[in-house]
Amino acid sequence: MYKAQVIKRNNDLVQFEESLAEHQKALMSDGLTIMERALIEHNMVAIGQLYSTIYITALGQLLGVSSDRAEKIASKMILDGSLIGSIDQVDGILTFGELDRSELVAWDEAITSFCTQLNGVTDAVRQMA
Repeated sequence: MYKAQVIKRNNDLVQFEESLAEHQKALMSDGLTIMERALIEHNMVAIGQLYSTIYITALGQLLGVSSDRAEKIASKMILDGSLIGSIDQVDGILTFGELDRSELVAWDEAITSFCTQLNGVTDAVRQMA
């Protein structure tokens, strides 16, 4: 995350987008480019560090998208585990959760262990070939 700040669209960002290759500008299934999606997801996490709860309509305004799209992106990020929180659809509120550092450390250790084991298997296969 870039300094835990919400990134606004400005001339620098537009110039950066214009410098991307055509395949990097391709639209994804949700109608956003990779750059737009990354920017919205980054800003969602940054907003989560500024607010403990926020109305979905206000979230959409901050992200520069409709409230429906903001809710869909937030729900996808929650399901993916890239955002800790819950959505109250009745009241239209997103509540951001606290990130448990011990869970992150355990997750990181599990990934490191898996990669180490995978490297061992790969080395063993290379030696056999």
